[in-house]
Amino acid sequence: MTEQQITDKPLNGQRPSPINSRKGRKKEWKDLTIDPLSEGYDSHQADYVVGKAPITWALLEVGQLFSRSKSGKNLHVKLNDGRAMCLDTRRPIEFKPTIRNSTQVWVVTNFNSTSASKSDF
Repeated sequence: MTEQQITDKPLNGQRPSPINSRKGRKKEWKDLTIDPLSEGYDSHQADYVVGKAPITWALLEVGQLFSRSKSGKNLHVKLNDGRAMCLDTRRPIEFKPTIRNSTQVWVVTNFNSTSASKSDF
């Protein structure tokens, strides 16, 4: 067999397909909206403290609480590498792959839910 015949030979009765010929919809990322709760929002019933210095989105662990502003007036939880959920509005937000290493967030460093008089989320 020649080299060309070997490369054209089907594997297990099927021809190998290139990765870039996959079918289906491409993911369309939504732009990250301006946070409406960054200022002028009543704080949660429970006490919580955000860190003094921001970190990038990529450094957060899944399930970690964070705020999108240094004022700490909002709470979000990271769901996976590209999504988070706002605990105040219960709306998901998406982080495009192009901004994941540059978007800054403030981690909740202390959260005391026993100080809450009622559950707020």
